[in-house]
Amino acid sequence: MNYVLLLYLLSISSGALYVGKTLTKAPNTKYSSEKKKFRIASLRYNSTYAFIDPLIDTINNVEGLASFYQKLFELRNGDIQRVSVVQIGDSHIQPDLISREVRTGLQDFFGNAGRGLVFPYQVARTNGPLDIKSVASTRWQNTKISQARSPFSAGLTGFSLSGLYGRNELHLTLKPDVSAQQQSFDHVKLFVSKGPWQLSTINGKSAIGQTTTVADGDFETREFNLGSSVNEVTISAEKTKAYFFGASLEKKNVPGVLLHTIGVNGARYEQYNKEPLFWKQLPKLQADLYILSMGTNEAFYNDMTEEVYINHVAETIAKIKTINPNAAVLLTTTAESFKKGTRNPMIERLNLALRYYSGRLGIPLWDLYEITGGVGSSNEWLKNNLLQTDKIHYQQKAYSIQGALLFDALANGYNRYLDNQHIVDAHLAKTADR
Repeated sequence: MNYVLLLYLLSISSGALYVGKTLTKAPNTKYSSEKKKFRIASLRYNSTYAFIDPLIDTINNVEGLASFYQKLFELRNGDIQRVSVVQIGDSHIQPDLISREVRTGLQDFFGNAGRGLVFPYQVARTNGPLDIKSVASTRWQNTKISQARSPFSAGLTGFSLSGLYGRNELHLTLKPDVSAQQQSFDHVKLFVSKGPWQLSTINGKSAIGQTTTVADGDFETREFNLGSSVNEVTISAEKTKAYFFGASLEKKNVPGVLLHTIGVNGARYEQYNKEPLFWKQLPKLQADLYILSMGTNEAFYNDMTEEVYINHVAETIAKIKTINPNAAVLLTTTAESFKKGTRNPMIERLNLALRYYSGRLGIPLWDLYEITGGVGSSNEWLKNNLLQTDKIHYQQKAYSIQGALLFDALANGYNRYLDNQHIVDAHLAKTADR
């Protein structure tokens, strides 16, 4: 299937209206001329590396994020309770170091609705976010979306666990966040196989008020109200073949932003596209914005071409638009790194193809590659001790820098959206009078 063509057809049938450089959805956008317009004043990037240019830290085709910015505007003004963001990516995203900068920035300004999607990475014997601790008293088999010949399906997080014995148990603890503030939650969504799942808090009490069980084939989404705020929980199932795909830790009645991180070591667009269960479960997060951050692993394939890469990207976006046509999508280029000791030229080729493709269809693009120096910048990352020894992955500080730059680009786009609101208001008023 030609997914580039399909995406184009979806874009022209979505009912979007361009007003100068402002994109809005006529049926859904509320009048905002009398609303308070709070600008984001606190940005997060505060380093001074010569190869990073914060002056070009912007989002191309930013008008495509208008629906997302409108939701943030309504959230800040108390018109809605929740805005959800999902970032999907590879090993650069799995540790949550980039995403947590964006999460912290958005939640500081718009409200903290919870930690969002988590997975027991330690139980799966892989690296994970610094603020998630997981242990298990029983053995679990694990798989991931990038694994060849996977024994069972990878779900919403790109990972899954399968219980090996009669009683399967996991313990999740939420540690302090990047600002050393203790995190908590009072509502849990479990993405699991069908069966007698239970959830208990630290005092051993079973969770009260199970609110929802939504079944989809052999899998289901279970929601639990905990009755009070906690920072750890035990999840168990009395079933030999119990499958666990992740949990969303939320603050049910607190207005704010949820930012869910989905990152898998070695993952490519193609692998997400081929996992049916991932696409069945993804709509449960009800995202207003999807951030797609891949490309490094594709750039390691000698037979990769720009055409093949863009078709995989287009397929991912088409699938997102199929399950959630009103959501915004933000593409990101990947920063330069090495391959076999020298800079990887395929990264430049794929990033240029992504830039051309996104420009042709008006898809928002955050060009991390160009912002951080473009061709030859891998030497700058290395010279400044910001690359790990494999020269592919970055140091923790570097990922935090990239996350801060991404938040600042989103924040500047939001402020620009507020500045353009009078244009939107005037256009909608004229449209309503016709």
